[in-house]
Amino acid sequence: MAVEVEILSSNVEVLAKQPSLELLPFLDFLEITQYMEIDETVTFQLLEVNGDPFYRGTFTKLSEGWTLERDIQKKLNQLIKQKKMTAEQAENLFYKLSFKNPQEAKARSGKEKEIGFFKKEKKIKKAKKVGNPKRKKQVVFPIKLSQKQLKILGVFAIGILLIVIGWKFMAGSQSTAKTSSEPTYQQLVNKEKYAEIVKKYPEKEPELIEELFQKEDKAGLKIIAEHSNTQLAQLYLAFLEKDWQKATELSKLPQESDVQAMVGYAFLEQGKIEEAKLINKEIQNVTLTKQIKSKEIEQAYKLLRERKIPEAERINERLKDNELDEAIKVAKSIHNLLEKYAKDKENKELSEKERKEAADNYQLWLKNLEQIGKSAH
Repeated sequence: MAVEVEILSSNVEVLAKQPSLELLPFLDFLEITQYMEIDETVTFQLLEVNGDPFYRGTFTKLSEGWTLERDIQKKLNQLIKQKKMTAEQAENLFYKLSFKNPQEAKARSGKEKEIGFFKKEKKIKKAKKVGNPKRKKQVVFPIKLSQKQLKILGVFAIGILLIVIGWKFMAGSQSTAKTSSEPTYQQLVNKEKYAEIVKKYPEKEPELIEELFQKEDKAGLKIIAEHSNTQLAQLYLAFLEKDWQKATELSKLPQESDVQAMVGYAFLEQGKIEEAKLINKEIQNVTLTKQIKSKEIEQAYKLLRERKIPEAERINERLKDNELDEAIKVAKSIHNLLEKYAKDKENKELSEKERKEAADNYQLWLKNLEQIGKSAH
């Protein structure tokens, strides 16, 4: 089935100029990504022709050999590990794409389905038969050997055979010993050799960082941060330490939507709702969307407590939150009472007792106003 590409954002000139409603054929998009420069980025979504989007992602050219195919494979594998997608779902999604020409992709797809998701095909090398020109057969006269000569020749042949077998056995033993002495990823984790993991298993780094974050292991994250080529460990460390400003100042981060959502949350914690909205405008992260709404509601309640009711109303015109709508009505009624008591306590035409009663009521309702939204948040 034909696949088309919608470009959402990019720092690649030819893609940045692509009209927003104009879709690219997938093979054209694939060819453009092959000629991208290192660190160039494109955010896109894939759609079946006349159908709905089925994949959304960000591709960053990490090196000359880094391809869109490898990038999508890696991200689908991460989704499988995080149990956000089954292997079968990832496999079906991947096979919708044609990474070469359609005929070649079709043949390739059939072979890969036989051997499982993302497993490499075994390349079968066909030895070419090189034909020599026909020559006239030469008559070879047999050499007659004595029985003693035959025995010597046999012993010599057996000796050569034993030497070859012994050499192969020793080479195999050394190779096995070398392989068995190489520590596995899990062994290094158990020994907390995090610097060595970053060097020998760089593809495992995000998984390890997530694991250390869940354990709140700040020391482990600091070790990774010292030896890593990215600042992902520093981002997670900043979250553990609630250093939100540092989290928004890091630059060497993987260009992935989950990571960008974390940066958006760090902006929210600094009260910078607009910055968080700008990040979420493209990635549309579900969790970040909820967090932004929660912060805006919290901001609206604060405005109500400050008696800035019109500003709170403008926020709820977008959010349409029922609880906030009720709180606005309550705040308006309290505001009306406060205005009355403020006038009464200064009214010289009232008795001293009435003015004192108005002053007491003013303070009482001012405290009630300060409680708006605090029970809900």
